[in-house]
Amino acid sequence: MKKRIYMMTLILMAGLCTGCGKEGTESNYLSTESKASQVEELSISAGGENNDIELNDKLEIDFTYDYSEDIKADIDYVVSGSASLQKELENIEKIIQKYTPLAEAAQTQGEMNVSSRWFFVIWDTELNNLWSRFSDSADQQTKEKVLAEQRNWIAMKEEVTLLNIGSSEENGSMYPLLVNSFLEDITRNRAYVLANELAKIKSESFVMPEISEKYGLFVDNQETGSVYSSLITRLGWEEEDEAIISIYRQGETQGTFVDNGNGELAFTSDDGSVKGIIKINGWDGASFKVTETSGESVFFVGEEVEFPIAF
Repeated sequence: MKKRIYMMTLILMAGLCTGCGKEGTESNYLSTESKASQVEELSISAGGENNDIELNDKLEIDFTYDYSEDIKADIDYVVSGSASLQKELENIEKIIQKYTPLAEAAQTQGEMNVSSRWFFVIWDTELNNLWSRFSDSADQQTKEKVLAEQRNWIAMKEEVTLLNIGSSEENGSMYPLLVNSFLEDITRNRAYVLANELAKIKSESFVMPEISEKYGLFVDNQETGSVYSSLITRLGWEEEDEAIISIYRQGETQGTFVDNGNGELAFTSDDGSVKGIIKINGWDGASFKVTETSGESVFFVGEEVEFPIAF
């Protein structure tokens, strides 16, 4: 996923932050933000065959201002000026670039928390826009299928966020920033999934972005709005590759993994009681196969757990 320079600064500053912050979320039909309609002055050019969109990059830095309507206007312009869904999603990144100076100007933890929210709002607004077009275009059977998946995704967001980040008490004043950054990432992913569905209806070619071969969050929800099993692979604070594996709501193990270089991640739990192989299959999810256990464990040798949903 796209990384911004300001996020590096935030990570370096994280250890200096104290206190506790809480982030409230308000759900609507499809996601958690995206209302509004006021237009900001923009400059749009159709750049020949590439159909590039150029936004007026003048942004007033104001951490008290509600940019929701401006973002809505930016996205409406991008949608109307993009030649394809593929180009549209690429052009959304230009709106991200437009708001990056706001994040770079943040000096306090509070300002960092506020500025990080707008990147999530950008993708959330795009997700709602995509859904509106998909809903108008899809046949009833396709719409019902994707709507069920979308509702399950929404229902799982809070639980998945807690699994990945932890509680506000654990993270202190930087908690809203971590939540916003995570929501930005998973909402961007979901926007691509929905854009891919819409592209099928429109008979457009569409290429999903590459997904990490090592890091991600994957779940099995048994086609419900709840997480039954989950796999998290990530780079830890001490630069080690770590994984947290929970299966069937019966037990959890965490430890580190080594990339074997052949598509397999060799996992060993911190207490050495569970070993296995993690395989990440891109947008098709991931799996974990237990190769060794010792002592009491809910895992057993030969067991293979599937996590079909990539968040």
